[in-house]
Amino acid sequence: MADAALQNLFTLFRTGRHAEMVSEARNLLRHHPDEGALWKALSVGQQLLGEDALDALTRARALLPADAEVAANLGVLWMGRGDWPRAHEALRDAVRLQPRLAGAHNNLGNVLLALQRPGEALLAFETALSIQPTLVLAHGNRGRALLALGQPEAAAGALLQAVDACPSDVTLRLNAATALRAAGRTADAVLQLRAALALAPAHVDAGFVLGELLQAQGDAAGAAEAWSQVLVHDPGHAAAACNLCQVAPERGEAVLRGVLAAGATGESRAAVLINLGRLLLQQDRVHEAERAYREATQVAPASLQADSGLAQALRRQGRLDEAQASLSALIERAPQLLTARSDHLLLQAYRQRSADQAGGLRAEAAAFGACVQAPPVQRGARPPAGLRVGLVSADLRWHPVGRLALAWLPALASRCELFVYANQRAADALTNELRGKSARWCDISGLDDDAAAAQIATDGIDVLVDLNGHTGGNRLGVLARRPAARQLSWLGYAGSTGLAEVDGFIGDRWLLPPGAEAGFVEPLLRLPNCFTVYAPPSGAPEVPPLGREPWFGSFNGLHKLSDEVLALWARVLAATPGSRLLIKAPGLQHAAEREALQRRWPGDAALLALEGPGPVHDYLRAFGRVDIALDPFPYSGGMTTLDALWMGVPVLTLPGAAPISRQGLSFLQTLGLAEGWVASDADDYVGRAAASMSDRAGLATLRGGLRERMAVSPLCDAGRFATEMLALLRP
Repeated sequence: MADAALQNLFTLFRTGRHAEMVSEARNLLRHHPDEGALWKALSVGQQLLGEDALDALTRARALLPADAEVAANLGVLWMGRGDWPRAHEALRDAVRLQPRLAGAHNNLGNVLLALQRPGEALLAFETALSIQPTLVLAHGNRGRALLALGQPEAAAGALLQAVDACPSDVTLRLNAATALRAAGRTADAVLQLRAALALAPAHVDAGFVLGELLQAQGDAAGAAEAWSQVLVHDPGHAAAACNLCQVAPERGEAVLRGVLAAGATGESRAAVLINLGRLLLQQDRVHEAERAYREATQVAPASLQADSGLAQALRRQGRLDEAQASLSALIERAPQLLTARSDHLLLQAYRQRSADQAGGLRAEAAAFGACVQAPPVQRGARPPAGLRVGLVSADLRWHPVGRLALAWLPALASRCELFVYANQRAADALTNELRGKSARWCDISGLDDDAAAAQIATDGIDVLVDLNGHTGGNRLGVLARRPAARQLSWLGYAGSTGLAEVDGFIGDRWLLPPGAEAGFVEPLLRLPNCFTVYAPPSGAPEVPPLGREPWFGSFNGLHKLSDEVLALWARVLAATPGSRLLIKAPGLQHAAEREALQRRWPGDAALLALEGPGPVHDYLRAFGRVDIALDPFPYSGGMTTLDALWMGVPVLTLPGAAPISRQGLSFLQTLGLAEGWVASDADDYVGRAAASMSDRAGLATLRGGLRERMAVSPLCDAGRFATEMLALLRP
């Protein structure tokens, strides 16, 4: 074939007439099908036109086995198709044939990174740079290899050098931010991402990572804005929507439903539905949450989060049999899923009715303890000093545990050195008040169990007290690492943690009667008076006089109101002519929850008044409409019982064998009211309710003096309680 024909093809290439180049090469190949240079020229033209050049390159490679450029181009083509082994073979041949091809070395490094061979990739990039020191891409890729090798600081240096050489390259800036983040240089990473977004405002990857970094810096508003911008450019970005839901829950539902409407599918859709279910649970819209979780289980049948959320939604509705079945199946699928095991133990506490069940609960708790075992953290010696007590809790906020802590925490802090390890991201006014009372407040919500345990050990805590047990947000994994010489569990959960590393469970003689040891792995420690102390809400309204109409009431969560409880309360109303029942609980502000409860009610629904919780002052004022509070069983009321008593409302309770069923008994015994207000069985419960309601004069007298009686009792004596607690805490 004449050189003039090849020269003509080169002229067409040089002048940008690529379509003519391809056409001419094809014409020539009809007459010279074995001419490798023509196949090479055809492949070059096709690649420039965006056409498939695989056939032309394969033929050129076979006819020109010593042509390094053809091998390199074939390697790039295989890279584009994600065929890393073939790309590796072609590029390896290219650099063997022509060792000075810097671009081929750089591409070979990229292939080696894709094959998870970062050490060889680093060598390839450094070879490329030794040939062509100004090859910016190789500097950036060298940084990626260093990052893959666990050298983030060196990686950041290489990538920043590349950014300096090519400041308009968005990908380089994003990679630099990744390395800086890994090196712990969050602020510098944020600067790189902001610069990338200034160049490319619609770059969703840069915006998403920026949101993550701003959240890590505590800038929730900035994170929300970053993820909002991601959703502007990609309305179906599920991860951005889920994250935005966490930092700006008031916008969460609209954002999540927007992603669903945008057509999210598969795992992304399941993640959005799970977050939607979680948000709806937080808003007490449990039936809507159930629907979201059920759809998530259909979209992603293997999702453990979806099954766990569904069980929570069922439990919150009082559908305990279904919740237990769901959790049991989940544990069978994933025996090491500790949250499911904790949820199952918590559910069992709702259901324990007899002492015979205690052994089974203890065994289940011990199985949890075996799953959470971990090597102990190293504890250093601390010079002899005053007692240093640590508290671990996710609930030091407007929550029953937080409200009770408002009574005893200041008194305890004045008698020992008190450290608080808070496992909660959100803070409220009560959190801030409690924070000011402690010697040190440490947020461990962002620390894993090893890091949190190491922090506690470094602080030299003498006694570590868990305030969660198996309730949500617990950090039992931290206690399993034994960061303190003495570790106890108290208040948040009336049952065994199951951990051999917990040296005692704190209660009182009524909560933990003789024989209660059968349900606990831990030794039992009994305070001489009530297991807790109460701080009356500031600004609580005065106790109003007894009303004319007979009203029973319950202010407990709907999850405590099982069908059995509702059936007994219907009997109470039937035995008390003219009486009605006020149920004021989170969730009942929503029509769907009210309608669901009315459907479950076995009596005349017209006798029910169903209301949501409302502001604190309204909640307390509502007690003024109630003559007698009915305690659910077997999960009795805690804070709601104390509030009722403070507002002059006696509480009728039905204690069982489980400690969780005996909270009301403990409060009433402490007040000297057990004789009239503690029932022995269901029939006694109905009889006492009817008889007490008919004694209007007696109720009025009790109502008028109950607050004063409570105020001078051990229930409101924080100083006395702190002294008794310290005597128990000291080793």
